Amino acid sequence: MEIKEIKIKIIDMANRIWQILNLIEKGFMENKLEPLSSAIKEENLINEAEKILTKNIIELSKIIKSAKDRQELMIMEQVIETLEGMGDEAANIIERIEIKVIENLLFSDLGVRQFNETFSAMKKSVEMMREFLNKKNPELKERVIDNGFHVKGLVERYRKEHFERLIQGLCTPMAANMYFDMLDFTGNLARHSSSIVKLF
Repeated sequence: MEIKEIKIKIIDMANRIWQILNLIEKGFMENKLEPLSSAIKEENLINEAEKILTKNIIELSKIIKSAKDRQELMIMEQVIETLEGMGDEAANIIERIEIKVIENLLFSDLGVRQFNETFSAMKKSVEMMREFLNKKNPELKERVIDNGFHVKGLVERYRKEHFERLIQGLCTPMAANMYFDMLDFTGNLARHSSSIVKLF
């Protein structure tokens, strides 16, 4: 596998992350397990891609002499590792939503709106990161990073507000724990998107 082909496979991984996020959104909003099962299958493919691409990069690094190409391989390996980590974060969200559906845990209307707002903001980071991998636009890079800070702010604010609802007895501890985890994993996905564009 040549460097050019690895680049294409990396973009495929990023696109698969995007598909997973859309399936998560569908599963959460419809309170159904089927989209979440499809998302897990996609996440497994990301794990497989990471193993294959890492192996190819190691093999290529043994024969490539150009310092520039070796540096590019190092960056690609970090991107691949981060995309695999994003798959893990998505799988964590899927697991929490599956528990929510199976246990029939309810979030308040406000909690649902706040999570959806945070998740949608995170998706913007991922969407822009995907575009950046195609075009390497410096302006886009800054937008991904700025949006990452926006998502972080939302997570912190809505975590605090939800904790106050928990103290007031407006939600159960189990539902609150699910909610906190889902917010945190969502924030991590935006953070990973920023980490990827910062590599370039």
